[in-house]
Amino acid sequence: MGEKSLFCYGTLQSPLVMKAVTGKAYSGQEATLHDWARYRVEKTEYPGIIVEEGGAVSGKIYWGMDEQAIAKLDAFEGDKYERVVVAITLPDGSVEEAWAYAIKEEYTKLLSGDPWEFDRFLQNGLERFINWFVEDRRDLFDRGDI
Repeated sequence: MGEKSLFCYGTLQSPLVMKAVTGKAYSGQEATLHDWARYRVEKTEYPGIIVEEGGAVSGKIYWGMDEQAIAKLDAFEGDKYERVVVAITLPDGSVEEAWAYAIKEEYTKLLSGDPWEFDRFLQNGLERFINWFVEDRRDLFDRGDI
């Protein structure tokens, strides 16, 4: 598979969360995904993205994802998300392909319709998310997926 790039639009924009999931520190760069929209998943602190003409999702692109990191990310994202190839725009206007985790069509009904914002997550949701990640996803640690 080789190394891939990954566009993160939600909790994985946080280097703390990315390192907790993959076990590695990655440097990233701001990027935008056009014609998609990001909404909070009901009763959670994380978002999902769906195709939406005219929409724009800000996020971060990380380069150098190897197979081991992608496998850990797949386990972290779970069965409600799928990895898709998207075209992201960098600050200099260049366009690059990257993986992104989009919510599967059969789970879009779980989206709240409330826009999800990274800054609000950092201020109000990061601590709850880390608690959920450590406590409720303990099975990933126990299985050795993370």
